[in-house]
Amino acid sequence: MVLSFKFLNCMATTTNLYQHLLEKFSYYSTDELIQLNNDTILGQGWGSAKATFRTALISTFSKRGLDLSNIISKEDGFTSVKHVPVRLEQNVLIPLQ
Repeated sequence: MVLSFKFLNCMATTTNLYQHLLEKFSYYSTDELIQLNNDTILGQGWGSAKATFRTALISTFSKRGLDLSNIISKEDGFTSVKHVPVRLEQNVLIPLQ
């Protein structure tokens, strides 16, 4: 029972972090968000907080109407996001690798 509580508490924390990041990212320029994405991708390690950070970045790009089709693919009901730095060209995010 205690383990389930910790798991649910962890999920609530991740959700709170995601909402907090979405709010903060709304004040960043698109160029600043691209730099954050690229720094995140090139940094070492990967955990739930970093994954939440990247998810919030991708969501913010999407809300701004950027074309993400070069970094997001959907196959067999699964959505995959490429783990690559990007640049912006004519409102399209282009992978650098």
